[in-house]
Amino acid sequence: MFQILLISLIYLILLIIISPIIDHLFTGLHKDESEFEILSEITGQLIVVILIWYYLNAIIQSFLKTYLKFKINEPELIAIDIVSAIVLIGLQHNLMIKLNYITKKHPIRNLIYQLFEN
Repeated sequence: MFQILLISLIYLILLIIISPIIDHLFTGLHKDESEFEILSEITGQLIVVILIWYYLNAIIQSFLKTYLKFKINEPELIAIDIVSAIVLIGLQHNLMIKLNYITKKHPIRNLIYQLFEN
Protein backbone atom coordinates (compact mmCIF):
# COMPACT_ATOMS: atom_id res chain seq x y z
CA MET A 1 0.00 0.00 0.00
CA PHE A 2 2.85 2.39 0.85
CA GLN A 3 4.50 1.64 -2.48
CA ILE A 4 1.47 2.61 -4.59
CA LEU A 5 1.00 5.81 -2.57
CA LEU A 6 4.64 6.79 -3.05
CA ILE A 7 4.54 5.97 -6.76
CA SER A 8 1.33 7.96 -7.20
CA LEU A 9 2.80 10.93 -5.36
CA ILE A 10 5.92 10.90 -7.54
CA TYR A 11 3.84 10.75 -10.71
CA LEU A 12 1.42 13.47 -9.61
CA ILE A 13 4.17 15.90 -8.61
CA LEU A 14 6.04 15.41 -11.88
CA LEU A 15 2.90 15.63 -14.00
CA ILE A 16 1.67 18.76 -12.23
CA ILE A 17 5.04 20.37 -12.97
CA ILE A 18 5.40 19.14 -16.57
CA SER A 19 1.81 19.55 -17.84
CA PRO A 20 1.67 23.37 -17.75
CA ILE A 21 5.07 23.52 -19.46
CA ILE A 22 3.73 21.42 -22.34
CA ASP A 23 0.55 23.50 -22.45
CA HIS A 24 2.50 26.75 -22.75
CA LEU A 25 4.58 25.39 -25.62
CA PHE A 26 1.43 25.68 -27.73
CA THR A 27 -0.63 28.78 -28.34
CA GLY A 28 -4.18 29.31 -27.26
CA LEU A 29 -7.14 29.27 -29.60
CA HIS A 30 -7.07 31.83 -32.41
CA LYS A 31 -10.51 31.83 -34.01
CA ASP A 32 -9.15 33.60 -37.09
CA GLU A 33 -7.12 30.47 -37.97
CA SER A 34 -8.57 27.92 -40.38
CA GLU A 35 -10.01 24.68 -39.07
CA PHE A 36 -7.08 22.83 -40.64
CA GLU A 37 -4.58 24.96 -38.70
CA ILE A 38 -6.47 24.35 -35.45
CA LEU A 39 -6.63 20.60 -36.14
CA SER A 40 -2.91 20.64 -36.92
CA GLU A 41 -2.17 22.31 -33.58
CA ILE A 42 -4.39 19.79 -31.77
CA THR A 43 -2.64 16.89 -33.49
CA GLY A 44 0.79 18.30 -32.76
CA GLN A 45 0.01 18.89 -29.10
CA LEU A 46 -1.44 15.39 -28.72
CA ILE A 47 1.65 13.86 -30.30
CA VAL A 48 3.91 15.81 -27.93
CA VAL A 49 1.79 14.81 -24.92
CA ILE A 50 1.83 11.15 -25.94
CA LEU A 51 5.60 11.11 -26.47
CA ILE A 52 6.30 12.87 -23.18
CA TRP A 53 3.88 10.57 -21.35
CA TYR A 54 5.54 7.49 -22.87
CA TYR A 55 9.10 8.55 -22.07
CA LEU A 56 8.21 9.93 -18.65
CA ASN A 57 6.63 6.59 -17.74
CA ALA A 58 9.72 4.72 -18.92
CA ILE A 59 12.08 7.01 -16.98
CA ILE A 60 10.06 6.95 -13.77
CA GLN A 61 9.57 3.18 -13.86
CA SER A 62 13.27 2.67 -14.47
CA PHE A 63 14.09 4.99 -11.57
CA LEU A 64 11.64 3.20 -9.26
CA LYS A 65 13.00 -0.25 -10.15
CA THR A 66 16.68 0.71 -10.10
CA TYR A 67 17.05 3.14 -7.22
CA LEU A 68 14.03 2.48 -4.98
CA LYS A 69 13.94 -1.27 -5.74
CA PHE A 70 10.18 -1.20 -6.29
CA LYS A 71 8.50 -4.04 -8.12
CA ILE A 72 5.55 -2.64 -10.02
CA ASN A 73 2.78 -5.21 -10.49
CA GLU A 74 0.40 -5.21 -13.46
CA PRO A 75 -2.62 -3.75 -11.56
CA GLU A 76 -0.43 -0.94 -10.20
CA LEU A 77 0.95 -0.29 -13.68
CA ILE A 78 -2.55 -0.04 -15.16
CA ALA A 79 -3.69 2.31 -12.39
CA ILE A 80 -0.62 4.51 -12.84
CA ASP A 81 -1.12 4.64 -16.61
CA ILE A 82 -4.77 5.64 -16.31
CA VAL A 83 -4.21 8.28 -13.66
CA SER A 84 -1.15 9.76 -15.34
CA ALA A 85 -2.90 9.96 -18.72
CA ILE A 86 -5.94 11.67 -17.21
CA VAL A 87 -3.81 14.16 -15.26
CA LEU A 88 -1.53 14.91 -18.20
CA ILE A 89 -4.37 15.48 -20.66
CA GLY A 90 -6.62 17.18 -18.11
CA LEU A 91 -4.02 19.85 -17.41
CA GLN A 92 -3.70 20.82 -21.08
CA HIS A 93 -5.90 23.93 -20.94
CA ASN A 94 -5.12 25.22 -24.45
CA LEU A 95 -5.77 21.78 -25.91
CA MET A 96 -9.15 21.52 -24.17
CA ILE A 97 -10.25 24.91 -25.49
CA LYS A 98 -9.25 24.00 -29.05
CA LEU A 99 -10.97 20.61 -28.84
CA ASN A 100 -14.15 22.21 -27.51
CA TYR A 101 -14.12 24.83 -30.27
CA ILE A 102 -13.42 22.42 -33.12
CA THR A 103 -16.00 19.93 -31.82
CA LYS A 104 -18.72 22.57 -32.04
CA LYS A 105 -17.70 23.29 -35.65
CA HIS A 106 -17.88 19.64 -36.75
CA PRO A 107 -20.35 19.18 -39.64
CA ILE A 108 -21.84 15.92 -38.32
CA ARG A 109 -22.56 17.53 -34.97
CA ASN A 110 -24.38 20.36 -36.76
CA LEU A 111 -26.38 17.84 -38.77
CA ILE A 112 -27.42 15.96 -35.62
CA TYR A 113 -28.50 19.20 -33.92
CA GLN A 114 -30.58 20.12 -36.97
CA LEU A 115 -32.24 16.70 -36.99
CA PHE A 116 -33.25 16.91 -33.33
CA GLU A 117 -34.41 20.53 -33.49
CA ASN A 118 -37.12 19.72 -36.05
